[in-house]
Amino acid sequence: MTEPNRRDALVAAMAGLAAATEANAQTKSRNPTDDLSGTAVNLDTWFKQVPFEQRFALAKQHGFKFIEFWTVDRGNGTKASTIRGWCDTNGLTITQFAPAWPNFGDPAKHPELLKTTEQAIADAKLLNTDRFTVTGHSLIDGMSREAQLAGYLAGLMRIAPMLEAANMTALVEPFNRVNHLNHLLNGSQPALPMVRSVNSPRVKLLWDFYHMQLEDGDLIEKFTAGVDQVAHVQIGDVP
Repeated sequence: MTEPNRRDALVAAMAGLAAATEANAQTKSRNPTDDLSGTAVNLDTWFKQVPFEQRFALAKQHGFKFIEFWTVDRGNGTKASTIRGWCDTNGLTITQFAPAWPNFGDPAKHPELLKTTEQAIADAKLLNTDRFTVTGHSLIDGMSREAQLAGYLAGLMRIAPMLEAANMTALVEPFNRVNHLNHLLNGSQPALPMVRSVNSPRVKLLWDFYHMQLEDGDLIEKFTAGVDQVAHVQIGDVP
């Protein structure tokens, strides 16, 4: 076997440069959405230029395989089975959805909370997902913050057995006090210790980095401290 000479080395170097140049060109020419197939798009915040039922096809066209959205009922009697049909037609999987919840910081709303949870579980089964967002923490006039926190925690404790029996996960979503005013839960506190105290594998946090940045900052530190209670992550533009 002969030792490589300078000409061989030059040829090898040029070949490597050509391969690197071609790979770089392919990267630049790729569709910006090529890497979005593993990311869920929220159909209530994307593609709003068209009616809700048309957004499923657009999600598919843009390379998404997973979607999420807010409520099942769009104000026109839309059923979970109908939404599931739109997903199946376009090869989409639902990661989670966000039912409309009563403000159950008030214990008087707990019967309604139980009914809403029952409906959310039924809808989730039709949608072929095992999780949904839980909010219902708007501030209530005439109740102290402490009383509302106690009522909200008691509500989570009441629905935990229902969720566990159905193998469904409730994703408690805190907001922020910058542009989501008048809510009980903002940022990681007190939502994180509250969910920990429920101590259920089916009551966890939805960690929206948009809200967390506006309310808490220190994203990495705060997320690391609470990641054991996080079952779903959302990412949005930070102002």
